Amino acid sequence: MNKLIVALIASAFAATAGAQAMQSLETPKDKAKQNTVKEATKVGEQPTPQAEAAQAKKNVDASKKVDKLDKSQKQAAGKSTEKMASPQYSAEAAAGSAEAAKGKGTPKALPTTKDKAKAVDASTKANASQ
Repeated sequence: MNKLIVALIASAFAATAGAQAMQSLETPKDKAKQNTVKEATKVGEQPTPQAEAAQAKKNVDASKKVDKLDKSQKQAAGKSTEKMASPQYSAEAAAGSAEAAKGKGTPKALPTTKDKAKAVDASTKANASQ
């Protein structure tokens, strides 16, 4: 039995060594082809300086097309921020906060887990009898 296991392990090593030896039998033609493919992929990955310049010009042109605010739009924007800082707005915000604080302390319908369990049992019995 031990000889069989040793023979199997030796044959596995031999098969692996044979497969690796077959890979090293590449021809120079194959290596030349691999090099041309590598060069082609490198060119595709790195943009040329002309392409970078064209992209930069497009970006500059796009940024110049952004609409700028005229005087009336700037004034309207200023008025809306003034409204936010007005005392009336602050009073409205304080009233809303006070209203929310009133509702915060209301008791829960089922405060403990025992109450919840009783409610679930009752609804289960009611549904089971239907």
